[in-house]
Amino acid sequence: MPSSAVRDVLVVGGGISGLTLGTALAQAGIGVDLIEIKDSFTDNGGVGLSLVANAMRALAVIGVAEQCLAAGVPADSMALLRPDGVLLADNPLPRIGGPQWPGSTGIARSAFHHILLSAAREAGVRLKSGTTLEDWTETPTEVTATLSDGTRKTYDLIVCADGLYSKLRPRIIPGAEPAYTGQSVWRASIQRPEGIDRTHIYLGGRHGVVGLCPVSSTLAYVYIVEAAPDNPWQDPATLHDVMREKLAGYGGIVADVAGSIDRPDAVSYRPLDWILAPAPWGSRRVRMIGDAVHANPPVLAQGAAMGIEDGIVLADELGNGTDLDTAFDRFIARRYARSAMVVEASCQLARWEVEHTPGVDVAAVMRKAAQALAEPA
Repeated sequence: MPSSAVRDVLVVGGGISGLTLGTALAQAGIGVDLIEIKDSFTDNGGVGLSLVANAMRALAVIGVAEQCLAAGVPADSMALLRPDGVLLADNPLPRIGGPQWPGSTGIARSAFHHILLSAAREAGVRLKSGTTLEDWTETPTEVTATLSDGTRKTYDLIVCADGLYSKLRPRIIPGAEPAYTGQSVWRASIQRPEGIDRTHIYLGGRHGVVGLCPVSSTLAYVYIVEAAPDNPWQDPATLHDVMREKLAGYGGIVADVAGSIDRPDAVSYRPLDWILAPAPWGSRRVRMIGDAVHANPPVLAQGAAMGIEDGIVLADELGNGTDLDTAFDRFIARRYARSAMVVEASCQLARWEVEHTPGVDVAAVMRKAAQALAEPA
């Protein structure tokens, strides 16, 4: 291995991007310390998510795709319905990750996090919670990190994967900040209704999109993506009551399950922000990946996929023994345009939903994105 190759990396952030990167690096024989600011490695309080086929293709690289299939609910179509619950169409989901991976797999956030965390441990990633990066000193040959617990250690590279609201980004990429899309999302965990084996999406009602996504043999979640241009504050104690009211008027399965949304702690509410930070996402030895540099509304279901791909591609480039500058040049060449396409297409679709833009070809934008994402990252 050349003397300029990477041997020891600090990863900041124990979410999807950080755990994927840490596992992939460790599997490539690179030493990894991974720190998480929370007191434990939990699932960030999420309800569920959809792993689109290109995410499964990337997860297969670190050997966890089959586990995700077993824990989740794979599907090759989604049901499109009127607000009253009448089926409009079965919309096929192309296998853009290859013939072996279904178009989409719904999975509980906690189950997915457990799979990633177990993989990191098995790969030998050194995990430490309740700790974050306080400061660092960079030289041409190394970077010395000072952690919040007083630890100081020298690395070849620091990679920050600390999310959309990163506390470290202002220093690493000054001026890059999230912006509001004008939408918010509500998600509520429910018992999986009998016979629901794929995502159901209700179009044309009070809100931009209402959906129901099964994530395990027993669980599903209901979600609402709504226009909220004023970004209103919501009382955490009444989230369940407000969400039930917002579902009033919808029929079918959504009407059947709305009454089971009876606890505020089962509901997640958040405004939808986006960001696309300029390349090269950091300095020579301190870089950023995942939602910290590219995040988008969930209309293409690509948020998790983009973070997963970042981790796999960066580990691929760092693990081949080339010098750091070359590895990151290749990483940016493989990731920036692809991530930007997803952010821009997602934000365009979100704008159309918020503004109720007539005559737009939503399907054409989604087809174009799917064709691009069918190409390997």
